[in-house]
Amino acid sequence: MTSSIVAILRSNPRLARHAHALSYVVGGLLFAAGKKNLNPLEPAINVEELFNAVQLLAERSTLEAAPFIGSWHSFLDELDRVHTPMPSGRLERLIYNSVATEIRSAFSQSSPPFAANKIDSSIQSMIKKSLKSQGDNRTYPTTSSDSTGKAVEQYMKALTDIWSKLKSPSSSGGDEIQNQIERQIKSSQGHPGDGVIFSETTNCMITALKELVWIEDAKKTAYLSPVLNVLDEQDRLVVATLNYDNSVELLASSQNVPCNTGIGDWSKNGQFKLMGEGLHLLKLHGSIDWRRMHEQTSGIQMPVVRIQQLEPKNVKKDGHQPAVIFGSRNKLTAEGPFLDLLRCFQDELANSQFLTVVGYSFRDPHINVYISQWLNGDSNRVLRVINGTGFNSSIRRAPDTPQYVRDLLEFAETNPNRVKIVPENASAGLKTLYGSRDFATPESIQNFAGSDLDQMADYTDSQAEMPVDSE
Repeated sequence: MTSSIVAILRSNPRLARHAHALSYVVGGLLFAAGKKNLNPLEPAINVEELFNAVQLLAERSTLEAAPFIGSWHSFLDELDRVHTPMPSGRLERLIYNSVATEIRSAFSQSSPPFAANKIDSSIQSMIKKSLKSQGDNRTYPTTSSDSTGKAVEQYMKALTDIWSKLKSPSSSGGDEIQNQIERQIKSSQGHPGDGVIFSETTNCMITALKELVWIEDAKKTAYLSPVLNVLDEQDRLVVATLNYDNSVELLASSQNVPCNTGIGDWSKNGQFKLMGEGLHLLKLHGSIDWRRMHEQTSGIQMPVVRIQQLEPKNVKKDGHQPAVIFGSRNKLTAEGPFLDLLRCFQDELANSQFLTVVGYSFRDPHINVYISQWLNGDSNRVLRVINGTGFNSSIRRAPDTPQYVRDLLEFAETNPNRVKIVPENASAGLKTLYGSRDFATPESIQNFAGSDLDQMADYTDSQAEMPVDSE
């Protein structure tokens, strides 16, 4: 994900400064990995750690620790420097007007002693003598008073004397030109941006998600189809995902299975109530097709935040900023539906005997707390983990393995009936747990999230990072 976001920003010439800022932060995180004696060339930079770092740099002047930090790295200020654009041609016009004024002032003086009529007289005298010479067939000598060249020379000397006043020009326009030059110099030097470039980069990263996680081909979700066998057996299935993509919704639509995200009801009454049978989907960190709306209400109610679910055709349109939680620093934001989603997830866990996690790195402390509380609350509860072939006891020795993973694997060794590790990838692991299922290739996709969309105005095959499926 990190490599893809960096590539998207670097491919856009208009985002050259943002790409530079992002590359600088990536380099810093690689340097930090080296300090921890980790191989900086082996593991990928966690995209949420990258986002956290960029966001912290955007807010560095307002952090509680800011008064105790003497100075940040000088290159941060250089990246973040703001250059105020100056009006085009302003200085050039001032200089031109000033010179023109001096020239007009010089020409307004009285004519020089050898003015233009002296040159005219010299030319006339020469013409007369030339004609007379031809008529008389003889040559008449010319005097210095007849020399046109001499007259022009004297005229130019006189003009030069007058123009010598330009060596000490008048003060007309001088102050304004000087002020304009000083402003140009200051503009070229720029001024501190107070995190602007990093703030803009965070928005660019979120916008890039639209290109990375939105799925249009339903066949790419076929590997998830075994979970629908659970729905056939028990009539109700709750899936909680930490991803932003539309994989579960697209799978359900392609197989004619209604899918309820509850976001429409939340936007009306501020609560998630997953009532009744069917497939219920909790998108704990938001969705790529959600749009945050700040609604100003009447005087009898406070302003509120609502979520608008976009039509699929509008998701990738310019200007759409997805309503997602990106970066671990934002996990407990009070704005939007996210705290209510976590509360609903906790309630659904409490009513479940089985929990299956797929592709989860166990790096979200809030989710981990809920899992631990759920396991400790009833000895009959069973956790099943599908995290690939490398998720085993040997990873506990890796220096970058989260402590929670080490604790969980140790718990699994002493409680094999309560924590079952399925050493397979998502496709094979889901088949092992739930059996195979034919994937019906859809002729046309029906959108069964209509209850959400109808209540709101229209406005890559993603690799599962942290989905959590709850039965």
